[in-house]
Amino acid sequence: MKILLIDDSREFRDLAAMYLRKELKDSVVVKYEVETMGKPSPDFKWSDYDVVLLDYNLGGGEDGFTWLKEFRSLPDFPPTIILTAEGDEYIAVKAIKLGAADYLNKVDMTPKRLAQMMSKAIDYTPEKFAELEKDKTSAEQLVKKLHTQNKQKKKDQNEIDVGSDYRIVRMIGHGAMSRVYLAERTSDRLSLVLKILDIKKASHKNYIKRFIREAELLAGLESPFVCRIYDHRVTEEYGFIAMEFFSRGDLKQRMELNLTPGVAFNYLTHIAYGLDAIHKINIVHRDLKPANIMFRGDDSLALADFGISKKMDAKSDLTAMGQIIGTPHYISPEQGEGKAIDQRSDIYSAGVLLYELLTGKKPFTASSAAAVIYRHVHAEIPTLSEELSPYQEIINKALAKKPEDRFQTAAEFIKVLEEAEKSCN
Repeated sequence: MKILLIDDSREFRDLAAMYLRKELKDSVVVKYEVETMGKPSPDFKWSDYDVVLLDYNLGGGEDGFTWLKEFRSLPDFPPTIILTAEGDEYIAVKAIKLGAADYLNKVDMTPKRLAQMMSKAIDYTPEKFAELEKDKTSAEQLVKKLHTQNKQKKKDQNEIDVGSDYRIVRMIGHGAMSRVYLAERTSDRLSLVLKILDIKKASHKNYIKRFIREAELLAGLESPFVCRIYDHRVTEEYGFIAMEFFSRGDLKQRMELNLTPGVAFNYLTHIAYGLDAIHKINIVHRDLKPANIMFRGDDSLALADFGISKKMDAKSDLTAMGQIIGTPHYISPEQGEGKAIDQRSDIYSAGVLLYELLTGKKPFTASSAAAVIYRHVHAEIPTLSEELSPYQEIINKALAKKPEDRFQTAAEFIKVLEEAEKSCN
């Protein structure tokens, strides 16, 4: 099977191609670079491909729907799956009305699901689309079906009424006391995330305080490198935060690719800019890890999930004295020992991320969380390969056991990272 992948993000193209090769061993994936190649010429050989994956929003004013509408009537135009970063059922309807074999929300993309969609698309025929064109009620029926499904989901998931300001699309995560939804702001149809806490189920008042603080810490911050908070409210029954939706996943997904040192330093530089922004308003993140580094539709990244963050000048913390918080693989030695921390703890965590981005491995691993923490505190900093040895000094300083031996500020770290990135080009 030969697949043409059309998307304006190199990182997304690489990720999708890796997923396809993982499940479809014999597939050939051709990555079409929209940002450099532009719109396909009239004599483009579409017949060379069995399936096309086409992004809905191609950047630079280009629209995947426009391309599909223009090219679908060409002889031997292959079955097309529309890719979208927006959770709106109307996009699905429009895609199918225009002749797409299927559509896929990028946040739902998995290797197995992609493979299943390829198998389905390969059987899609022009006759099926012709039937849809003749029967205009099919699209209307699809709209009704999707609305019915959404209503059933709300019933099944016991979703709450968030008023007329937001329309819930679907649940994307949940815990014992909170749920996370992909939603849409009704005033401008902006896709966003609603994080909702059921106050009645909250087991401890500190959990409620942390939930509220996550919004309050960032509500007034304007930085392109930090998740945007649009709204937050608390009632007697619920608390909710309306925050930015990131359509292209997190850094954890990107780490599955073989990233070059240049890309690694580019990502870390932007992460450090995010740290600099929060540190300037006296916030320590305390849980910096790949799953909390998110990517927008334009492929810019931002720090997210400030649930256990704290103000450095706060008189009290919402955790017990000496309690260890954070994710073991990424916490600093002082954080692992339950000691007082400051911005240099985040810099250590960023150093762990840099090591992992460069090598594809975590600097310290063990069979238990306690053993990992012990290694952060006592083990020697690992040595990079000969190829990566020019960056050993940066790793050594970022991962220094004592805070006073590290980069003292994110701004200081940024200068070194930017120089390293330049040397990669």
